Amino acid sequence: MVNEHALEVLEYPKVIDLLAGFATSSLGQAAVRRLAPLADIEQIIRLQAETTELKQLLMPEQDLPIGGLHDLSFILDKLEKGADVLPIDDILSVGDTLRAARNVQAYLAEATGGGTRPHLLRFVEGISVFRELEQYIEKTFNQGGAMRSSASPRLKSLRNEIQTLRGRIRGKLTTLMRSSGLSAYLQDTGIRESDGRPALAIQAQHAAKVAGRQRGRSDTGHTIFVEPEGIRGMGDELEGAVDAEKAEQLRILRELTAQIAEQLQALRQTLDTMAHVDMTFAKVRMSRVFAMEAPRLNADGQIRLKEARHPLLLDLMHRDGLEEVVPIDVRLGEDFHTLIITGPNTGGKTITLKTIGLLTLMAQAGMHVPATEAKLAVFDGVWADIGDEQSIEQSLSTFSSHLIQIGGILEAAGARSLVLLDELGGGTDPAEGAALARAILQYLHQRGTRTAITTHISQLKTLGFSVKGMENASIEFDMESLKPTHRVLIGTPGSSNALSLARRLGLPGEVIDQAEDNQDGDGAATLLNELQGARAQTLKDREEAQRLREQVGREADETRDKLREVIAQNELLKSENGQAAYAVLREFKREIADLIEQEPSKRALMQSLGAMATVIDGELERAPEPKLHRVFAAGDRVHVRSLGKVGVLNEVDERADKAVVVFGSLPMTVAFGDLEPA
Repeated sequence: MVNEHALEVLEYPKVIDLLAGFATSSLGQAAVRRLAPLADIEQIIRLQAETTELKQLLMPEQDLPIGGLHDLSFILDKLEKGADVLPIDDILSVGDTLRAARNVQAYLAEATGGGTRPHLLRFVEGISVFRELEQYIEKTFNQGGAMRSSASPRLKSLRNEIQTLRGRIRGKLTTLMRSSGLSAYLQDTGIRESDGRPALAIQAQHAAKVAGRQRGRSDTGHTIFVEPEGIRGMGDELEGAVDAEKAEQLRILRELTAQIAEQLQALRQTLDTMAHVDMTFAKVRMSRVFAMEAPRLNADGQIRLKEARHPLLLDLMHRDGLEEVVPIDVRLGEDFHTLIITGPNTGGKTITLKTIGLLTLMAQAGMHVPATEAKLAVFDGVWADIGDEQSIEQSLSTFSSHLIQIGGILEAAGARSLVLLDELGGGTDPAEGAALARAILQYLHQRGTRTAITTHISQLKTLGFSVKGMENASIEFDMESLKPTHRVLIGTPGSSNALSLARRLGLPGEVIDQAEDNQDGDGAATLLNELQGARAQTLKDREEAQRLREQVGREADETRDKLREVIAQNELLKSENGQAAYAVLREFKREIADLIEQEPSKRALMQSLGAMATVIDGELERAPEPKLHRVFAAGDRVHVRSLGKVGVLNEVDERADKAVVVFGSLPMTVAFGDLEPA
């Protein structure tokens, strides 16, 4: 569950507005408006895969052939309620949508023919093609939306009849105007149609002089429209033909409506799928514009963002030409699940919280996120209390409003929740605020909630040092430029830099010194400095140990590869080179033992060296000691390492892998591996 308050303060609705702008139709926009973060990881993975596959399918700047798509929901609702005749505009909208659906279905069917995009194949399966109905609509109406005469034989016949009648009436009226002396009474010589009947425009003062039926008058009253007696019969015929034409048009519309209604359920499914396609296409377009990537999802509460940017800031940068958005690197839920962010105002603490929360919500809604790398968790609940809120309606202070929100969070949040709290403990007495903030943080931590907070309270920084699973972070501040860099430094608590700034800006030294003394009065600042120094040294040692581990690892890999190469070449093991390689390996192991003895305090290094020695032992066991009879010959002087003596090689026993060495007059049997050149 995502708290509605969290959606608002994390500005998720604004992202939805942004996404809706990338949809191509009102149908897609409506689908975007309904898009909410999900908690089912399988559903989210499917949505992410759809976006990724469609993005891979379309070339840059390429669009789907989705033009003409309309939201037919209202039309289908009318049919479901029993409407038997749809207006022409509605039918035309149906026709446009059928054409768009067919084009999209054909495009995706061809693109997914190899089965490489299984999620897009679901789109293909969800779109029905109504070719006969589409052709019927196309045959019935022209591009301007008027019904074609070819819509039916009767309609064609009636229109021909109407055309013939109008021609006859026009000829009769022309004759009357020329031969009966009517010209003196005419307002103009045009043939008019009033109330569906043919008529002449007569000057109002002369209307009584013209035999016929008055059919209307002009807005000014100066002109009377008269149907002369001589054409009344033809006028009746024309009126009857026009009424018959209207009836035939109505019959055609009713028939088309019935055909559309027969496909009601299939149309709804197709409409739903097309809405989903357009929404997915909107995600693709936004992903391209803002250089977004698909996140790696997990159910373990782990967040790791690299070069993440707030999407709304990116939009402002694109639209208004703002400065480049500074990316952030942040993590949570791996080696710690509570993050305490401190540092100066306007440094980026709040935007860091919002970026973590908003990118999580976007990912759970199936959107790509603006980061070069993103590992994001799927949470059952996302909760946030961010911003300076005051409830005027309830006569609540800012602090009271925050407490109400936090109370709801503490009641609902658990191990599968993400909680983001801005300026925890602020807005009240510093001592009480610190105590309350500490208790809230410990409560969430004990429940296993993934929590990130911002604060100015120094006492909370000690938790990041002293409590397992809690970690400090700060927003880097450049003391030269007196501006924050907006970089998030994990493992380093921040400060307000107020005293440093005051000193740089010229406040008297004795004032600054007194302030520092006052700050250390409770020992908190001193403790933090000591802890921070210890942490810095630990990080330095860790980096050095990691460097040594990598170095030793590289050397181990190289030695292991060389050894395996020698072992694979059995003949080489029997040669002088094989003996040399064997001796070098034993010497390397002795050097490792010496290092371990000399540097017992560097635990990480010792562990790496010990692991290296174990690898070498394994390779020595796998590789037989080289056969020395190919290296030494009877009569050679050899050194027996185990005895520390030099003798003369007398004889060789191949089967037993033994050699007889004579020391003075005393022969002794020894192992080949114990011999080396004297």
